[in-house]
Amino acid sequence: MTSNQRGLDPRTQKAWVSAIEKENQLRLKWFTKNMDRLNRIANKENTRKVPQEVKDKFDNDLVESYKNVQRFPKIKVDDAPLIEPKAMQGIMKPVDPAVTKLIYTGENKDGRLNYLHERVKLLPDDRYYFPEVSSFEYGWKTWNYAKNIKKTGFGRQQIVKESFYRRRGVERDPEWYKEPAGYTPTVCNG
Repeated sequence: MTSNQRGLDPRTQKAWVSAIEKENQLRLKWFTKNMDRLNRIANKENTRKVPQEVKDKFDNDLVESYKNVQRFPKIKVDDAPLIEPKAMQGIMKPVDPAVTKLIYTGENKDGRLNYLHERVKLLPDDRYYFPEVSSFEYGWKTWNYAKNIKKTGFGRQQIVKESFYRRRGVERDPEWYKEPAGYTPTVCNG
């Protein structure tokens, strides 16, 4: 077989075909030889029957296990927040008056930019009554639950930060380090 040829050449194809046909003939021969035995096994009645007393005992135990299960009261995480009457008309919560004054305190359009910069610092949970767009749904009201989460020993850690960066910041050069001498009138270059 040459290197630029794809697939099998006709001789190897014939060998594969004959091997597959031979295997099919052997399977068919085995099946016809054992057909009576296979029919007996397939049509045999089930001799393993569970007695009715065992079934009743299992049912009673199952019912008793459900009756005796330990029940815990439902824990209220947070009471439902009160909905303001204005919430029925608007999507956003009312803006703090101090932030609203920023609109009118800037020169030209600076007030508008200052207002937007302050407004964007709030989480969407604090700006809107409900998730307005689908991207808000991910993480909506999760800050209430994040306070109770414990750190695991198997979570991701900041290995590079701890091993590479210095905790004390940039340090002074060591005492033995000196600037290389430059060419000046007082230094010989010879």
